[in-house]
Amino acid sequence: MDAAGGRAGSVLSGVAVALPLQITFRHMDPSPALADRIRTLVSRLEKFDARITHCHVIVAPPPRHSRHGALYDFHIDIALPDQVIAVRRAHAAAPGHKDPYVALRDAFRAARRKLEDYRRTRRGDIKNHSQPPRIRRRKPEV
Repeated sequence: MDAAGGRAGSVLSGVAVALPLQITFRHMDPSPALADRIRTLVSRLEKFDARITHCHVIVAPPPRHSRHGALYDFHIDIALPDQVIAVRRAHAAAPGHKDPYVALRDAFRAARRKLEDYRRTRRGDIKNHSQPPRIRRRKPEV
């Protein structure tokens, strides 16, 4: 069980999450409001791709001794049957990441983009360049 209590089939504030969800708050007290927002965003990802088997979100607050603008950091690991998609430092230097909800939004947007890339690859929409490119040789002029 995690700090926020997210497990399969949990419902909090009307948001149902059917997949196992783990939310870890590092170096901070758990925030029920932030955990609710994470559950909402995970449920949206679950609707986007039903093959997700597990999701782990790590919330890291800004360091207390930082002088250069303290920014929140979110790590998201999404487990699929054949791959794990990891999101680290989505727009890490963005000044808006002083607000945890902005940093969370950007992290989940990056996760969705990676899921879209994964789905394109699985469908075969992305070309596989397993064969070396052919080199066309010019015929010598006579």
